[in-house]
Amino acid sequence: MPTFDLRCMKVAKYNYDKSQDKISYGESMPMGDAMSANLELKFAEGRLYAESSLSEYMKKVTGLTISQGVKYIPNETQKVLFKAYELSRSVGSSEPKTVKSMAFGKASTGQYVGSVFYAPDMIDGVEMFTAIFVHKALFGPPGMTLNTLGESINFQTPTTSGEALVDDHNNLMEWSSFATEAEAIAWCDACFTTEPTIVSEGG
Repeated sequence: MPTFDLRCMKVAKYNYDKSQDKISYGESMPMGDAMSANLELKFAEGRLYAESSLSEYMKKVTGLTISQGVKYIPNETQKVLFKAYELSRSVGSSEPKTVKSMAFGKASTGQYVGSVFYAPDMIDGVEMFTAIFVHKALFGPPGMTLNTLGESINFQTPTTSGEALVDDHNNLMEWSSFATEAEAIAWCDACFTTEPTIVSEGG
């Protein structure tokens, strides 16, 4: 799929009820204005040699590395993704003002989330919209790179990276292409509210 744009990054907390074998997601929230996404599948490989040559080879998907860049990550989304939290302090002496800040600390460990977005693309000369859903991912807080202002302005934006795992129903990621943007958005929203069913097994 030759994509040329990226839109509508959303995440929602992943939940699994073992007693009912049911996967659900919390309220979806924007991850930020989409800028980049990179998904790289990971594999387990095995090689068996016999009679001085490779006799059997196996390659199985085990997960994927995921990296998503945005304009900025909203504070409420950071609370879900990284367990970021708020602090406050009194600022000023004559008329103190309470100022809130966001913080990471010892308890700021990532939480599993589902991640969804879509990309306008061109398929055989027809403009389409391919939506992608990662069922269960865990991100780490983005680093910060700051530079002084020079003769040109270079914006620094956050990129958060992590790992995606096979979920409790053995799904890793899925995608589908749509003729309209509205259909792609509706599918993205449905990923957090409805469970998929298998239509056909892999060949």
